[in-house]
Amino acid sequence: MPALAATLTRSSLASLNSCFVRDGLVTDSRLNPAGIRQNRRPDGSQLSNKCSPVVVLAAGTAHRRRKWPEARPLVSGRVTRKALVLIKELKTKPPTNEDELHQRLENWVKGVRPHRRDLIDTIKEMDTADTRELLCQVMQWSLSEDWYEADARDYTKLVERFGKDGRLGEMERAFAGMEADGIAPDLISFSVKINAYGRAKEVEKAEAAWEEMRLRGITPDAKAYTTMMTVYGKAGQPDKAEQLLDAMLAAACKPSLVTLCSIITAYGLAGRPDDAQRVSDKVLTDLTPDCNTFTALSAAFGLNGRTDEAVAAFKRMVAAGLKPDDRSVARLVEAHGSMDRQLALLLGEGGEGGREEGRMRRGEERRVRGRGTGEGSEEEQLTGSATSEEGRVKGREASEEEKLRCRQAVKLVLELEGAGIRPGVETYTSLISLFASHGLVREAAEVFEEMQRVGLQPNARTYTRLFQAYALAGDMDSCSQVRKTMQGGAAAELVREAEEEEGMRVDGDVKEMAGRYAEELVH
Repeated sequence: MPALAATLTRSSLASLNSCFVRDGLVTDSRLNPAGIRQNRRPDGSQLSNKCSPVVVLAAGTAHRRRKWPEARPLVSGRVTRKALVLIKELKTKPPTNEDELHQRLENWVKGVRPHRRDLIDTIKEMDTADTRELLCQVMQWSLSEDWYEADARDYTKLVERFGKDGRLGEMERAFAGMEADGIAPDLISFSVKINAYGRAKEVEKAEAAWEEMRLRGITPDAKAYTTMMTVYGKAGQPDKAEQLLDAMLAAACKPSLVTLCSIITAYGLAGRPDDAQRVSDKVLTDLTPDCNTFTALSAAFGLNGRTDEAVAAFKRMVAAGLKPDDRSVARLVEAHGSMDRQLALLLGEGGEGGREEGRMRRGEERRVRGRGTGEGSEEEQLTGSATSEEGRVKGREASEEEKLRCRQAVKLVLELEGAGIRPGVETYTSLISLFASHGLVREAAEVFEEMQRVGLQPNARTYTRLFQAYALAGDMDSCSQVRKTMQGGAAAELVREAEEEEGMRVDGDVKEMAGRYAEELVH
């Protein structure tokens, strides 16, 4: 038996000789006392016997090993066994049409006799980007099942889902179906409907839903008031938002800090930061401001280029014993860069009037850059200056004042980091926006690389800002690469999350920006 083992060892090692030679090793024909072949380098020096040939081979081929992607779990939380049966069937082999889905659901009901809790768990697990359409179909089917005993909450969830996806027609039909089934909409149902109209900038429909809610005798609470104020704020109507605040106070309904922040943000987007400060002083007599309140004030002033007031709001936050978070630092970075409303308007955050102002500002920028003025040769107007190859906007070099602002913003971030406030995704995104707005595209790309190096995951806004940086520089190849990244994998999920949470259509804005800047390059 020992002799057989030695023979097997020698045969096995001999079969690996070509691999050793390929990896820069030669195998000596002699065996050491332990029965293991000794390895020598090409120069004749002997390798250590502490590492067996098999280990050396593994080390030499490690870089060629295929790395399999991590398997995604079937469920993200605790679900019932009956729910797991349906989740597994729908996720592993999705139905091709609605009839097939209904047949599977009916078979599931007959086979396992589920309870209400089982379908609720299934609906929660189906609320992902790749199964969202299937989720809506399952929710619609569940409302017609007697054993499920659907209530107002179930209809409201369907209304909310359609509202987040921008499917207003289906949302309205689901809301009407709730009443047709004899279930009266409550305060939460109307608030969800109003919020959906606000996302779509349908102010008149939101107002009609608000009046209908009041006519039905439903008394709005602080959250409902805040929802309607946010609708006015996104539509660029802060005066109506403040009128609603006065009505709220007259009804003895105490506003929350979230309510205050919504009005501050509305006045900031409308270019009226002084009114934002005035409303803040009026409401804070009975409330203690938090970090979000000071951040909203800082953003209102910074968004309109009033850096000193933005810094003063930030200092008041620190003096109040509050620790600034990532959003607070990001808003201050934007204030130091005199980030005007253009970036917000490009992403549709300033209403229709704001979009018009944004178009006027972009037209003014093109005139400043000398496009269409007849200055210089036609070739120069089309291709811009040579500085674009170095990461500058075509035909435009950052001024010394702009470079100074960028240095001040970077210095601010470093000082805060030294004080224990580490920059996060929002701060890095604001730095990318800052460099992009001043034509420092190469620096914007370096900030993005540094963000990834420290292990931070870019969000949808980060990709959009990076896209803007390349678009302003006329680098459509890089724009295309960013778009591909946004359309695939985890980045696509981040885009969907941003659309839901902030009511912004990132993908549509990117397409609009790409077309606009590509047209500018031609003209």
